[in-house]
Amino acid sequence: MDLQKIMAKARDIAKSTGTITTEQLNGLCPTSMESDDIAALLTALRAEGIRLKDDDA
Repeated sequence: MDLQKIMAKARDIAKSTGTITTEQLNGLCPTSMESDDIAALLTALRAEGIRLKDDDA
C-alpha cells in the first residue's frame, strides 16, 4: 500500500471542493488495507484539510 500515491489522487479529487466521498476513497484503496493503514490515511486527509463525506450527502 502506497499512502503517498493514494494521497496524491485524493488531493486531485478534493482540490475543487475540499471533500472526497467514501466511495471515491474506497476506489483508491486496495481491498487488503490494514486498519493501521486506514487510520493513517484518514489522519493524513484531515491534516491536509480534506473532509470525508457520505456518498448520499
